[in-house]
This record gives sequence, C-alpha cells and structure tokens, in this order.
Amino acid sequence: MSIATLAAMWMASSLMLRSAAVRSQSGILAACDYKDLATAQVSGGSAGVDVSFCGRSVTLRESGSAADPFAGVTWWDASHQGEKLTKQESKTLKNHVGSYWRYGRSVAQLGKGLLPPLYKEDYNTDFKDDNYASLVRSVLGFTVTLADAANKLPAPAACADAWLGEWIPSEALELLRLKKETGRTTSFPWFQAPTMDESHSYQFLTSKEQPESCKPVCLQQNISFPVQFHFRTRHGKDVAKYDTKEKPMLVLPNLAFKVAEVSEVITDPLYVMSTAELVQWLNETHPYKSFQERAGQTFGPFPRLAKEVQDRQMDGKGFSAWEAKGDGEGRYEMLEVSGAEYRPFFDALSSRFDMPPRPGLWGQVSNEDPYIIKVTLEDPEGCD
Repeated sequence: MSIATLAAMWMASSLMLRSAAVRSQSGILAACDYKDLATAQVSGGSAGVDVSFCGRSVTLRESGSAADPFAGVTWWDASHQGEKLTKQESKTLKNHVGSYWRYGRSVAQLGKGLLPPLYKEDYNTDFKDDNYASLVRSVLGFTVTLADAANKLPAPAACADAWLGEWIPSEALELLRLKKETGRTTSFPWFQAPTMDESHSYQFLTSKEQPESCKPVCLQQNISFPVQFHFRTRHGKDVAKYDTKEKPMLVLPNLAFKVAEVSEVITDPLYVMSTAELVQWLNETHPYKSFQERAGQTFGPFPRLAKEVQDRQMDGKGFSAWEAKGDGEGRYEMLEVSGAEYRPFFDALSSRFDMPPRPGLWGQVSNEDPYIIKVTLEDPEGCD
C-alpha cells in the first residue's frame, strides 16, 4: 500500500493524526492564527454549516467529517505565558477540562470536522444554541478562549510525560508505523488531554471501549486497536488542578510530534502459547491477582476446558478469538458452567491479564485485551 493511500485512509479515520514538518503547520494557510476563528464567517447551508476563515471555506456536517478542517491554523503562542488568566478564560478552561460531555466533546467534534449536537438533541451539552450555525459560532468562540487560556499557562522547562488511551483503526496504526520508519512527524487537529497518571490511561483501552461498529471482536479481526500514546513534551500545559481525578495535561492542536516508538505489548500470556502450552496451563493451578476478591487463593486446573482446547487444536490466538465471540460458540458456553461456578470461573481466567485493572460493578476487574500498542510521541527536537 502506498504512502498516499495510507494517508488518504488515515484522514478518513476518527482520530485524524497528521504529518507535520514543523512545530505548527502554518505553511498550509498563510499566517492563519487561531484568533482568526473568532471572526470566521459562519452560515447554514443545505449540506451543513459553512465556515470561512483565512481565505478558506470548509463545510461541517452531522456525519462524514470534513477532511482536516483546521489544518495549518497556528494555536501555540508562547508570548503570553505567565500572564494572569481572565475570569472568563479560567472558567472556560475549567469547563473544558472538567466536563467532557458538556463542553469538551463539542470542541473535539468541531476539530474533527463534525457538527456538535444541539441541546434539543442532547441535553448533556451546555451549548444551548437552537440552530447549527449559531452553535458553531459558540463552540468556535469557546475554543478560541480556551486557547487564550492555555497559552497563558506556563510550559515545563523539561519534557513532561502524559498518556492517552484510544482505540484507533488499523489504517491509522499502519500510518503511525510508517511515520516511525520514515521519520515523519504527526499531529492532532484538536485539543488533547492526556493524563499524567499512566494507570488511568489504561481504562480507555479495555474491550468495553471498542468501537460499536466492530465490538467485541475489533482486535481479533484487526479492525481497531487499543493504543496507549505516551507524550513526552515541553509543550503540554498542566491543568490537573481542574480535574484532580484524571490529572490531565492540555496539548494544543497542530503541534508536531516525532513518532519515537511503536511497539506491541502482550498483556495476555496465553495469547502467544502453542496448543500444547495452553493445555498445560489449563491443567495447572495459578494465583489470583492481588486486587481480586479471592486474592491469596489459587484457581485451576480446568481439565474440561483443556480437553476442548486440545480437541479443537486451539493456540493462544485462537483461544482469545473464541473467548471474545460470545455468540453461543464462545465464552465457554459448551462447558455449561453452573451459576455457582460462573463468577469464580471467569474471575480465574481473567486474572491472567497483565494490564492494570479497571473499575467494575463489584470493584476492580481485569482489563482483557490480549495485547496493546504503545506509541511514544516526542517533541521533534527530542527530550534529552
């Protein structure tokens, strides 16, 4: 597959990371500053909402995002660092960081080239406009104020670390690998809020976070992948005081990052086993994890399951795919596990996963991805 083909597929993806040759892609639009968006011409049309700025016009729609609508807009401005935030800037920053559904989601959708939801369609939003043209003006104004606030915050003297968990399509992953190999940089067309608490990022890599279009077998069918982005940058803004739970760092749009690493990390030791190794594991006893209800106890063996694996000649990958199916021919239905055995049985098999646990209905539960992809993004000038 050619670079051009990959790039075209990537632009159509939901994440829309981009190549960037410089810190901000200002060369695409001549001298286009983010403040110009505050005076953009916005009008409703039959196909969507037209936004004109910096000599360019884009159409935003409810579905089918405009390809990279704000490419080339310069968002980073270090000249105001250390200045005191106005009351409105402080409020905007707090609203964006503290409430994704009320504010952050609309900013993200606009950045992706999609129309945010109207209040009459979704009461979770705090943008109360009754038509799309007015809504776009409101969200653009909010976003410009957000950038004003972010640019006043100090940047770290040395590279700071933050992590972002995200399921991304296979085409996006392949393009990241290509950028790693060729030394091309990548960027995000809207604000990112990775967490400075690495363990928190794993919550967004669980099987329950898979895209609905391919759930629950996105990974097994190579459609979408759980990716943990590790940002190492001097251009992130610490906004943890606005959200002490998620401890976010705010990353402005269109900043360029070097793809320093793309690696696969096995989180299910069974996934790489042969049939013989898997049968042996199932016929042995193993300890529960420390966060589980039965910590300190052991589980296994599972001779009936071992026999099924042996009879079907399943290796680890086949076993993982079979577990994920859940359609009457997976999830061990043929074992006829009784109600009394059900919880201990599934707790036992889920204890093998190496990712940090996530919150569940009855306390901490295992993350059940067989592997994740770790992507390290650094400032182009490096962090050493």
